[in-house]
Amino acid sequence: MDTEIKKIILEMQESILKTQGVKRYCEESVYSAMRSKPVKIITGFRRSGKSFLVKQIALRLINEGVYKFENILYLNFEHYRLGEINDAADLDKILTLFQTEIADNSLKMLLIFDEIQKVERWDRFIRTVYEMKGENIEIILTGSNSELLSAEIGSNLAGRFIEFKLLPFSFKEFLEYSGIEIKNETAFLRRIDELLRLFNQFRTTGGLLETFTISDESARFSYIQGIISKVIIDDVIQRFNIKSPDIIEKMLYYLNLNVGNIVSFSRLENYIKRTGSSINSNTVISYVGSILKTFALFEVPKFDWKQGRIFETSKKYYSVDTGITNSFDHTVKNNSKLLENIVFLELLRRQNTIYFASARKDKEIDFIAKTRMEKGFTKYQVTEKLTDENRKREISSFHTDDGNLSLYPNILLVLDGKDETFSTGDITIQKKNIVKWLLDL
Repeated sequence: MDTEIKKIILEMQESILKTQGVKRYCEESVYSAMRSKPVKIITGFRRSGKSFLVKQIALRLINEGVYKFENILYLNFEHYRLGEINDAADLDKILTLFQTEIADNSLKMLLIFDEIQKVERWDRFIRTVYEMKGENIEIILTGSNSELLSAEIGSNLAGRFIEFKLLPFSFKEFLEYSGIEIKNETAFLRRIDELLRLFNQFRTTGGLLETFTISDESARFSYIQGIISKVIIDDVIQRFNIKSPDIIEKMLYYLNLNVGNIVSFSRLENYIKRTGSSINSNTVISYVGSILKTFALFEVPKFDWKQGRIFETSKKYYSVDTGITNSFDHTVKNNSKLLENIVFLELLRRQNTIYFASARKDKEIDFIAKTRMEKGFTKYQVTEKLTDENRKREISSFHTDDGNLSLYPNILLVLDGKDETFSTGDITIQKKNIVKWLLDL
């Protein structure tokens, strides 16, 4: 057994040297946190690139002489050959083997455990290593379930970690993968037709890296369906001991069908019952919570600016990837909602806190967002086109009876047209091209 484990360690070390690809949007943030004692935890949806990210960082640390190659232990618990490693005691044996037969114990070591939530009592092992050998060992963990940051960590690692959230590829990263780098507005205008074509492709296929290499549409969506099935089976049903797998599938379908729409638990419950399944409101709330923990969906609350509180009954949901949303059999594909979903994900990448809000009567503001560095919020509306027919509707959402809300900047993101600033009534609106905004130009 020791010989086999040693062979796996050496092979996974070698995989670090073969890492090559697009620099991810959060790489610098993670890298800047290296050399500090807290455990670095990277969470995100399956196949979003967590393994690549941690290996890319490890390679940088090797190249810059921070760590010697042989002093990096990288284990990916998704690998079938590590299927028998299922307890903290097994991790301890591996670490002992690594320290005695591979690493140079006179130098610092970097331990990287990929998808560690698959190992029972992993948190106790990490806590022990952190406390007993913290000065000589640095630790990176990844996981595809937010439980990694709740029940397990709550008692053993609270106050000892830094979390980084990784999303699938952005449009900018998708372009870089395709060998296209747009550095300024001139380059953008020169290649505008090509960029719009690629953006429409990205809106349909999403940002899961491995889909980029699949040209056949049916094969691509078959691959995505396989990921969804694995999330349902491994990350929801087995992990949370769900008794009704078919209901989880129906919920995922309904919530993806309604991205960007207000969804109440009662409406979701009625939908499930109409499909012939029996369920109660408490189970609906519990099952939605389980889905959210897989990072397959994100929940956006409604903020009441007058009362200064968040309504718990009014929610919007957005998918982690538009390719996943498109893989469900929709009767009508709502391209505007897919645009809205892409903007939501980009706001997350830019570390925004996000809400939606009411303006006047039945009007809604798509997003009200702010970063930790900003004092105020920015309001966003998203639409495919700004036409004579929809102009009044889209712009009227920025008008609000709330005095505080009216003071914040207004950004209208549109897929076609040029950037411009205009006024209507007593408010000023910045109209921006979505593709250009996504490229941060």
